[in-house]
Amino acid sequence: MASDQKKQAVWAEAQRLCNLSAEEVRMAKELGFQPKSLIKNRPSPTQQWKAPVRDWIRDLYEKKIGSRPAAPQPRPPSAFRKPEEFWPDKPEIPELVLVEKDLSWAWDDDVPIPRDFPPPSDDEINEENTLTLRQQCLYRWAAQAVAITMSELPEVQSVTAFGSVARPLKKSRYYRCTDLDLAVWLTGISDLKMLKNTMSRGLSTVQDTPYGGVAHHQVDVHVLDAATGDYRGRLCGFGQCPKQGKSQCRVRNCGAQPFLQQFEGLRWNSARFESELRVTLFDRAAGFLVQPPMIDALPTRYAIPAEAHFNDDDVPF
Repeated sequence: MASDQKKQAVWAEAQRLCNLSAEEVRMAKELGFQPKSLIKNRPSPTQQWKAPVRDWIRDLYEKKIGSRPAAPQPRPPSAFRKPEEFWPDKPEIPELVLVEKDLSWAWDDDVPIPRDFPPPSDDEINEENTLTLRQQCLYRWAAQAVAITMSELPEVQSVTAFGSVARPLKKSRYYRCTDLDLAVWLTGISDLKMLKNTMSRGLSTVQDTPYGGVAHHQVDVHVLDAATGDYRGRLCGFGQCPKQGKSQCRVRNCGAQPFLQQFEGLRWNSARFESELRVTLFDRAAGFLVQPPMIDALPTRYAIPAEAHFNDDDVPF
């Protein structure tokens, strides 16, 4: 009995890591695969040419056994995490102390602008790292808030954060976190205007934080079909569809479904997306929903530089 439970646990881990449906697990077992071999054959981020494990299994199954299900079963977009431990890391964010810098020389025509700037100091590096951490933390709060409001729509089946917001950050080698990427699986795309409204309500909860706020244009919502996993397009950021005078609206098929934006020459790379580190924020089938963001942050402190001094000329009276 204990041995059976161990086998089931190993298969469950392979299913989670390889993002397989129950049907694909059945195929793998019929083909004689072991869980470890499936895990070993996952494409790495540098192997964009390599097909995802589930596609590999289906292709082999069709060649050797000769039958393929008409449509793949819906799959969770990424591994489930506990509501309190859903991000890959939770780095400690130090206090941000901004020191006023003297840039008066930049507006003085008599002072030549230096061609070569000195390398950044340790204090400047620490300040930049802290700013990056705060920005990622802010986007993570926004992702949680938006996922909660989107989950109120019955057509929304799952919401996942990916890209720089989902990556763990390392000191002195931080990734730039300049926007928030969300993938949303829908059963229908007939009312994307309502999806835009729910996103706005979610963002409204993170507009006044010690780290600032997140604007609508900083959030990219990628729409996928919940049944097939096919990519449909990106949620449009304009308030009306089409937007008069905007060249983006003249792209072929853009706006054929209101507020579903298309891009010229864009090809959704599903293999690369599968290899991305992602964080599940909501999944209806599993009843999974993250907690609301706990906004408890250190505010910015402004300090007067030690070399600053005042004399009689600085007194306005």
